[in-house]
Amino acid sequence: MQQKKVLIAPLDWGLGHATRCIPVITALLELGYHVTIATDGPHAIILREAFPNLTFLRLKGYGIRYSKNAAGFALKMLVQVPRILYNIFKEFWWLHKTNRHQDFDLIISDNRLGFFHLKTPSVFITHQLNLQTPFSWSTNLLQWMQYTWFKLFYTMVWVPDMQGEQSLAGILGNPIWKPSVRVWYMNCLSRLKAYASNPLNEQQPTDVFIGILSGPEPQRSIFQEILWVEGNGLHQPFKLIAGTADQAHNQADSAKGSIVPHLGGPALVKAIENAKYIISRGGYTSLMELIPLNKPLILVPTPGQTEQIYLAKRWQAKGWAIAYDQTEFHLETALKAADNFNYQPIPFIPFTKEALEATLKQVNL
Repeated sequence: MQQKKVLIAPLDWGLGHATRCIPVITALLELGYHVTIATDGPHAIILREAFPNLTFLRLKGYGIRYSKNAAGFALKMLVQVPRILYNIFKEFWWLHKTNRHQDFDLIISDNRLGFFHLKTPSVFITHQLNLQTPFSWSTNLLQWMQYTWFKLFYTMVWVPDMQGEQSLAGILGNPIWKPSVRVWYMNCLSRLKAYASNPLNEQQPTDVFIGILSGPEPQRSIFQEILWVEGNGLHQPFKLIAGTADQAHNQADSAKGSIVPHLGGPALVKAIENAKYIISRGGYTSLMELIPLNKPLILVPTPGQTEQIYLAKRWQAKGWAIAYDQTEFHLETALKAADNFNYQPIPFIPFTKEALEATLKQVNL
C-alpha cells in the first residue's frame, strides 16, 4: 500500500503554532504517513530540531509586527491588512504550484488562511472559532467571514481544546455557533508532556521564576527588558527563554539571571522544573503545553492582543493562573501575590494518535 503524503504548515504568528504541530506530526509519523513541513525562520529551526530527518519546504510567513502600546494595536494591525491578504494569496498559489509536483494526500494548515487546496482534503487547525474584538458587531462579522471561508475551502476544522465545561479556551474555541464543516476537538496538544519528570522525583527549585517569551516584535523585546531589569533587582536566581531561535546573539548573564535564545523540549522542561514560578505571555498554545508541568503560572498578556487578554481573565477567574496587565505589572508584587494565590488544578485530556487515526478516516485517509 502506497504511503500517504501529508503537508503541514504553521503560521509564523508566535512560536506556539509550530510547537503544537509537533505532537500532530509525531502521531502522523507513528501512523505511517509521510510528512513534509512548509515553514521558515525560527519555526523551521524548532521543527527541524524535533524532526531532523523530515523534508522541509521554505514558505515565508506573514511577518506581523505589533505596536509599542495597546492603544495603537488596532491601527498597527489595520495597516498590515494588505500585506496579510497578499501573503494569503501568495501561499495559496505556492501550495498549488508545489502540489503539482508533490501530489499530497492531505493538507494541514495551522492558522494559515491561504493554505488549502481545491482538489485535496484540507484541514484548518485553530483554537479561535470566535475571534475577539473590542466590539460585538466586529466579532460577529469576523466569525461569519471565518466560517464562510471554512465552508468554501476546508474539509475539516481541528480545535486543540476539550469540548464543553472543561474547555481551556472558553468562548474562543467553544462558541455556541459552530462552523458548518466538520469540527474535531483534538483535546490538548503538549510536546512537553513526554519530557516531564515524575512528580515524586522533583527536586526543590533553585530559580525563583522562569520567563517564557514569544510573539511578534516589538512587544516580545519590551517584555524581555521588563523581566530582565526587574529580575536582576530581586537578587535571586532566574532564567529567561527569549523565544528567538533565529537570534543566537540574544543571550546574557548577570550575577543571578540568564537569557537564552531558545531551548529544545527536554532542556526547556528541565529549566521549568528548576523554577518555582512560570511567567508567560499567555498565548493559548503556551498555556496548553505548560499544564502537564504543574507549575504556578503568572500571565502578562501582550498589550492589545484580545485573545491573550481574554484567556488571562478566564484562567484567573478559574483559579488556573494569576494575571496582570503589562502596564500594571511589577515582578516583586506579582511573585508575592502568587505565593498567596489559591491555584486550582487545570483540566488536561491529551491528544492521541488513535483519535487522529479515527478522524483521518472521515476524510478517507
